[in-house]
Amino acid sequence: MVKIMNFRKYSVIVVALITVFALVGTVSAKVAVDKGDTHKRVIAHTEEEVSKAVSSGCKVVRDAKTLKALRCSQGVAESLSLAEDVRVFALDDEEAGVLRGLQPGVMSASANKQIGAGIVQTSGNTGSGRKVVVLDTGYNYLHPELSSSYLGGKDFVNNDNDPMDDQGHGSHVAGIITADGVDPNAKGVAPDAGVIAGKVLDSTGSGYFSDVVAAIYWAVNGLDSVYGTSDDFNADAISLSLGTGAPYIYKGFCDGVLPDLTNAIKYAIQKNVIVIVAAGNSGSRGVSIPGCVSYSTTVGAVNSSDKVASFSGRGSALDITAPGVSIYSSVLGNLYASWSGTSMATPMVTGVVALMKYAHPAYTQSQVESKLFSTAKDLGRSGKDKDYGWGRVRANLAVQ
Repeated sequence: MVKIMNFRKYSVIVVALITVFALVGTVSAKVAVDKGDTHKRVIAHTEEEVSKAVSSGCKVVRDAKTLKALRCSQGVAESLSLAEDVRVFALDDEEAGVLRGLQPGVMSASANKQIGAGIVQTSGNTGSGRKVVVLDTGYNYLHPELSSSYLGGKDFVNNDNDPMDDQGHGSHVAGIITADGVDPNAKGVAPDAGVIAGKVLDSTGSGYFSDVVAAIYWAVNGLDSVYGTSDDFNADAISLSLGTGAPYIYKGFCDGVLPDLTNAIKYAIQKNVIVIVAAGNSGSRGVSIPGCVSYSTTVGAVNSSDKVASFSGRGSALDITAPGVSIYSSVLGNLYASWSGTSMATPMVTGVVALMKYAHPAYTQSQVESKLFSTAKDLGRSGKDKDYGWGRVRANLAVQ
């Protein structure tokens, strides 16, 4: 049975939800501005651009591999003519118009059965020893479902090494991957897999693409930012249940729109780390960034009857689908909730990858992706289509 949230705590979550919903509608082609803030975040690529910005009073707030993000006063930012640091958001059910946690949802255990993960777990494969990186609002490592899977992390919002979740979205996503099953209804797809958490979204579920870029390189290169050294995480997958709002929604691929993000994802897969990304909740309007990046493994959502969810982003970039409607998982405190979105479908696929890598440790990123697609349950038109991609993921066949 779904646990009912304490009303006082639940009301706080609803306020956060409304705040995020408001933010989704405010993204524009111009530089994003924090409400009530007179500063803007912009992107510089050359030392000359950085030097000019700093001499004008801007402050470097993020140093990623291919860019620097700067915080400038609004007037200075506009005078420099630098590109915006585009906002990204947690992709759950706001755009679908569904209030989170108000009604009993699909138990994760039922969703696991739908994708065949329950069969795999019964066989003894629970993803033990595999590692994934979740880039989201953080990770509630004090939750009884999540504490045993926590392998450390980093907070890119507050610039420290404590990625504690203050919004709930990241913990819900992580629970779908790896919840222990203290509440059997919330058991994750790969309950014995470990999670490395990167907090790139704040308490409103909002963040900047430059932080996501930096976090992807961190996820691949480890603490010293150098690939191939002893502190590399050696993760199997990076899970991204986040994306852009309008106007950054595309029916086709979008590799050239935010090339720094495209290059970061490309770098990850070149280092044999699959990058699993939510398609977004814009329905037939298209797929958000980074789901529309060609190097991403992009996930849409279906319901318990394998019908595409009305909110699920659709387009040629969509690769595969998974259950994503009213999924029950861990949130803040010791609580649980049922949420919907391609954010919930994405960790289903991430969990399946952990199971696949347990069964086939030598699989490369391309072999994992190919097996995911070839074993998916074909839905909609025969072959890959814009509504379901290659179909709904099937863990029991993917691990064979």
